[in-house]
Amino acid sequence: MEIHRADKTYRNRSALLLGVVAVLCAVLLWQLQTWLSHLSDTLTTSDPLTVYRWIRVLFVGLGIGLAVPAAALGIALRRLALTSRLEGRFPPRQWKTWRDVHVLRDAQALAWARRVEIASTCSLLLAVGLFAWSAFAWWRYG
Repeated sequence: MEIHRADKTYRNRSALLLGVVAVLCAVLLWQLQTWLSHLSDTLTTSDPLTVYRWIRVLFVGLGIGLAVPAAALGIALRRLALTSRLEGRFPPRQWKTWRDVHVLRDAQALAWARRVEIASTCSLLLAVGLFAWSAFAWWRYG
């Protein structure tokens, strides 16, 4: 049975990046809470037109902020599935893994590639839906 060897440098770099992202998210979440409480105080004393504009910007920003990572994930998964399908193995030769994994060939590899394609399609559909929601919010609150 063929084994796809793990790349220890990739694993260490990815774990470090994941830790940095987790700490950054925690700090940003704390700052978001502070900003939202300040924004709430500001908007309660504002006129309705200003509140309407803020709602528009917040909804559009939220939709785009969630759609971009979903689209990036969908594109990356689509590329992984295509490479796996062309090579006839899963994982593809150039793909880096955290640990040693068994290489799937032929029908099993194609089944995994198909599952990854389905996941990428779902992610891309989510991104399209979020972009549509942003466009609707831009139009509705415009």
